[in-house]
Order: sequence, then structure tokens, then C-alpha cells
Amino acid sequence: GISTQGRELVAEMDRLGIVHDASHLSDRAFDELCELTDRPIVASHSNCRELLGDPGNQRHLSDAQIREIARRGGAIGLNLFSKFLAGSTAGPAARVLEAPRATIDDAIRHIDHVCELAGSRKHVGLGSDMDGGFAADRLPEGIDQPGDLHKLSDALLSAGWPVEDVGDFEHGNWTNFWSRPR
Repeated sequence: GISTQGRELVAEMDRLGIVHDASHLSDRAFDELCELTDRPIVASHSNCRELLGDPGNQRHLSDAQIREIARRGGAIGLNLFSKFLAGSTAGPAARVLEAPRATIDDAIRHIDHVCELAGSRKHVGLGSDMDGGFAADRLPEGIDQPGDLHKLSDALLSAGWPVEDVGDFEHGNWTNFWSRPR
């Protein structure tokens, strides 16, 4: 949950107009944050718990959390770490190292799931987590460097997304979110 000092921090962040990021919150902390603030919340690099078949893993967003973030006008950034897109059948100690590379289709499933729960395509964008926390061979197949990110856009276009909605996923939804007054 959120400690007494954490509750004070939430209030001060709200006073200053700082956005809350739920990407690493436990379920209890997420619920308490929602009780403490009525402000928009983002999950800058989180995926869909429901699609990973691991309902106890609080690293990923539950369907209810996705709906709440969207209801508040927040945004969710897709995390491209393969284990967070496709999961793993390896034992707990080996999961990170032995998980196979996810596919771009796995990434698209997470994007579409967020859109379905949010009721629109206006609450999802690229979050990536490509800042060095894991090697390129842990990204989806075919994405080995930032220059390959267009392959996600190409897949969304192939899935029938309009060009405008693909642009929103690439950058527009984040730009719109960060442009709103706090």
C-alpha cells in the first residue's frame, strides 16, 4: 500500500501538478492512489495482466486498472520486454533469461486489449522500456533497435487501423495527454 509519507507525497504531487505513474504499483497501492487523487494517472510502461495468464503478477495492469486509467483520461505505454508481452513457461528463477522472444503480434494483442477496455484508441501509446534495462534480444522478434519500431506501426496499419490512429499510438496520445493542463 501507500505509507503515511507516501500519502503526503501524493497530495504534494497533486498540488504541484505532477502526474502519477502506476507502472510499478501493487494492486493495493493502485487502489489507494485512486482513493487519494482524482487526477489522471498514467502507466508509462505496462502491459495487460489478463493476456499473460498470470493473474497474481501485479507488475502488469488488471482490466479494472486499465479501465480506471482510461476513465480518468490517462494513458498506458506498451512495454516491449518480451516476457511482459508473451510470458514464459520457464520456472520462476529462469523466466527472464529463458523466455522466448515475443512477436509483434503479441504486442498488437496488448494494444488492442487496452483499446477494447478503454473504449477507444486514445489511451494507448508506445512506452517501450528500451532504455537499457534489458538486451535487444528481449524485444519482440524483428525489433532490435529504435529504428525498427515502425514495424509496430506497420502491423497496426495491416490490422486495419487508420493512419491517424497509428500516429496517435506512435506519439499523438502522449502528446495530447502531456499538453493538457494539470
